[in-house]
Parts: sequence; structure tokens; C-alpha cells
Amino acid sequence: MSRSYYVIELSARWLTVLLVALAVLMVLAFGLGYGAARSTDASVATPGGASPTPTILTQVIPDPTVVEPRPSPTPPIATATPPPMPPTAAPPPPTPTEPPPTPTARPKPSPTAAAGLWVQVLASSSRPSIDEARAKLVRLGFDHEHHQLVTGDVADGNALVKLRVGPFPDRMSADRVVERMRAAGFPGAWVVAP
Repeated sequence: MSRSYYVIELSARWLTVLLVALAVLMVLAFGLGYGAARSTDASVATPGGASPTPTILTQVIPDPTVVEPRPSPTPPIATATPPPMPPTAAPPPPTPTEPPPTPTARPKPSPTAAAGLWVQVLASSSRPSIDEARAKLVRLGFDHEHHQLVTGDVADGNALVKLRVGPFPDRMSADRVVERMRAAGFPGAWVVAP
């Protein structure tokens, strides 16, 4: 009994062509699959931007060997309509009660008394530069109630004003804001304790 073996010999050139063709087919299949998924996601996206939960659609295929009984039609049941109700007197007006309590305004944090860590954004003796920096902080989402102005040393008749934002409950939060401030154009931002 003799065994015969089949050997496929490919030159380096043909092997390279085969590998490149396989790579192109894989990239093409990935691109088509990704495009199909994106078009499906875009077609079911909601206007608010949140994607809905996926639903699984199933189709029930009836078994031709099973005969389902059909319900026999039932005659409609006659129901008597109740006689109209005589008109009733209008409900009495509501008794006056105490007015609802007026909501109290949330107390604003006092920058000088607030505990926690602060991020010093800028120190300058120029009031216009401080005002410009405060406007930029508001655009970044830090309201004026979260700003702290600390007057420092007086040099040449001008007081040094330090602009800070905060307070932050922990060092990690303050460090994240420092990185955000540096990226927003305040390279000298750093964490200070009150």
C-alpha cells in the first residue's frame, strides 16, 4: 500500500501576493461590517443623542402540522346604559390653607471661610488681567461664587491680587482642575490650602 502526498509549492512572490490579497479581503470585510453597524446605529439613534436599548426581533414560524382551533364568534352582549345622573351642586370652594413656604436661597460659599483646597490660577497686580481671567473662568464653568480673590503684598503701590477657584474636597479633584487650568492657558496654576 503506497501513500501519496500532495505538495503545494509556492514561490515567495506568489506567497506574498496571496498574503496581500488575504489582508485586503480582511480589511474590506471589516470596513463593510463597521459601515453596516454604523448605519444601523445611526438609523435607530434617538434625537436626544442617547442610543436606545437593543431589541431582539423574533419571528414565529407556524408549524404546518399543528392545527390551531379557531374561536367561534360570540354574539355581542347587550349592555344597558345607565340613566343620566341629575346635575349636582358645584363642589365647595377650597378652604384657604397656609401659603406654601417660600423656597430659601441656597447659601453661597464664603470664599474666606470655606474649607478645602483651592487652585490658584493667576497672581497679578493688573486689575484688567484679573477681570479677563475671571471672565475666562466663567466660560470654563466656574461661577463667580467659586472664585476667591486674595490681596497679597504691595509692590510699587500696587497690590498683588491672587485669583483662585474652589474649594475642592480632596487633592485629586484639585489636581484635575490644575491640569484643566494649565490646558486652558493658565500655566502657573497650582494647589493651595486656605
